[in-house]
Order: sequence, then C-alpha cells, then structure tokens
Amino acid sequence: MEKQVINRAYLETLSFTDLISLADKYGIDVPDNLNRSFLIGDLLDMAEEMKKMSASDMVVSSASGAVPEENKLPDTYNVTDIEAVLRNPAWAFVYWNISENELHSMKKAGAPALALRVCSFADKNDIKPDDVYDVQITFADREQYILLPAGKQYVRIELVFTNKGICRVLAASNLIEIPHGTKLLADMKPGKEERLAPVLELSGMKKLLVDQYKNHRQSFS
Repeated sequence: MEKQVINRAYLETLSFTDLISLADKYGIDVPDNLNRSFLIGDLLDMAEEMKKMSASDMVVSSASGAVPEENKLPDTYNVTDIEAVLRNPAWAFVYWNISENELHSMKKAGAPALALRVCSFADKNDIKPDDVYDVQITFADREQYILLPAGKQYVRIELVFTNKGICRVLAASNLIEIPHGTKLLADMKPGKEERLAPVLELSGMKKLLVDQYKNHRQSFS
C-alpha cells in the first residue's frame, strides 16, 4: 500500500479523532486542551523533521536517475493568483501562489498575516458578499481544503494580506456555484432536531454534521 504523504491538505480531511491517532502513532504528546489547528501544526512540524532526516541520510549516485536541477519544476511561478475547485457541495480545494515581489514586500512590512477569505453570495451578480469569514494560513502554505458555508448559493475565495489593521486582497478565485441537495440537509444545524428518513439515519448524517461543527464551527452561521 502506498504511504500517505503528510501535508496540510491531507490533514485537513481528517477528523480530530483521526488526527489524535496519527499523533499517537508518531509519538507526539497531545495535551487535553490542544485545539485542531495547533495539532495540525505539530504534525506538519513532525513531517518536516522526518523529511530533513531522510534527506540527510540519502546518498544519490550520478547514475541514480535523479532529476537535474535545471529540469526541476520551480517552487513558484512568480505570479500571484488563487484557484478554487469544488470537491463536493461541502468542500472546496483551494491552491494559490504568491510572487517573489509580493512576498518580499509583505515580509518587509513587519508581522503581517495571510488568510483565505471565504465570501458568500446569494446571487452571482452581487458585488458585495452577504457573509464572510477568514481561514488563517502561513507564508509556506500553498493549498487548503475549505469547508463551505451551509445554505449558500455562490462562493468566492480571496487571498488577503493584513498588516497594521489594513487589509488588501492579493488575488480572488473564480465564483463557485454550490449545488444544493434537499432543503432538509441544507437547514440542518447541531442541536436542531430534525426527523430524518430511516435511510439517512443509517448513513450517519447526524454524526457527520456534529463532527464538522466541532472541527470547523467558524463555517456555521
């Protein structure tokens, strides 16, 4: 079986219970009050350390077929842009790039913050979003799974930079239209009792909703 690469995109798909199990597997001590974001950060640090250790122990001969430096894909294409792809009605995969000039200017500004701003619209022609929330990211991040807000018709993801209280949009994705299922599922909220059909009860829909609320409650209005 192929070994799963540990990166932020993969970790964001796991439940909090699965993250704790993964931490236990690699000997990471998890305090009782550790939240999801810090746990993912610890796992990413562990993965980076393992990568460095593997690289230091690796000996590559001239005949090993290693890719020459000039043929390797660049880490950045020196443009600032962002793209969003709908994975399903609940999740979107977002990936972005920041130009070298933008990175230099932001880091020179002091202690800036980067975020993905999730903007929701009731109509595709609306200019102003009717709901907005931010997902914090780091300068090293290049991809992220986003839990989409429930009951919204259109969503756009913006790459935003904040410094000294001033926010600037670096790039914006295409507008995503979210396909809607039944009104019952769209209106479901934790703590709100709904009568579900027996098939939906067996599907574990209620447990899935509660788990998503615990780990991504900023997405619920």
